[in-house]
Amino acid sequence: MTGFDLTAYLDRLGLDPVPVTAQGLRDLQRAQLRALPFEAIDPYLGRLPDLDMAAIRDKVLHRGRGGYCFELNALLHAALIALGFDSRRRLARVRKGAPEGGPRSHLMMEVTLPEGVFLVDAGYGGPGALTPLRLDTGAEQPAPNGTYRLWHDDKTGERVLDKQTEAEWFPLYGFDDAHVGKADIEAANFICAHWEAMPFPNHLMLAGFDGETRIGVFDRAVTREDANGIEKTTLDDPEALSRLTHELGLRLDTPTLHRIWSRLTREGPSDKDRSPPG
Repeated sequence: MTGFDLTAYLDRLGLDPVPVTAQGLRDLQRAQLRALPFEAIDPYLGRLPDLDMAAIRDKVLHRGRGGYCFELNALLHAALIALGFDSRRRLARVRKGAPEGGPRSHLMMEVTLPEGVFLVDAGYGGPGALTPLRLDTGAEQPAPNGTYRLWHDDKTGERVLDKQTEAEWFPLYGFDDAHVGKADIEAANFICAHWEAMPFPNHLMLAGFDGETRIGVFDRAVTREDANGIEKTTLDDPEALSRLTHELGLRLDTPTLHRIWSRLTREGPSDKDRSPPG
């Protein structure tokens, strides 16, 4: 794939080699989720993320940034193809607890192996599974960060991914087998970055790991989760924002940090959706 650098990608993840097996697939998804943070800073600052692979490679692998699904899963899809996996892109409708989804706004993959067919996703931002999930079963599937299931929605014709919560099964997104081409992804990227009905232009959204601690950020609300439980804090000053980006492994220059903080403090917290992505 033009612009993709498999060596730089595997070096950033700390992996080599990756066998074309179910275990190799699990290792790859988990390593990317732990190494490459989810961040939608560009849409939040009014920028359209560049989906050219050379631009994604430069941003994520060389400049120490992260990305959102169209960037992170583009990298993962390119790596899968380069390694010899049978990977097909899918676009999903995010439900986030609703009975139906919105526009096709989330990119993920379907990977076929002799061991079965798997849902592969390293770009959902937090609630998604840390490891791939089998698509050829409706049984509950435990992952390192929760229990999931897939079921068929007869009304929409979609397969729906649910995550188990304390109260109920929570639908994350639904998808079908429609072909996904470059134009579909570019259109979805534009909608996500610019349409006011989408969360990305309106909220700071970050997620990733600091060691064994999972970190999620929604505007100024921060959630840290590890084996000892969940801690919720608030970003109170620019220094706290800077420290947080270092925890996530994000390298941001001073002008970008200032722009983020200026917008956070100018607009204040929103009551529209206070759930952090992590």
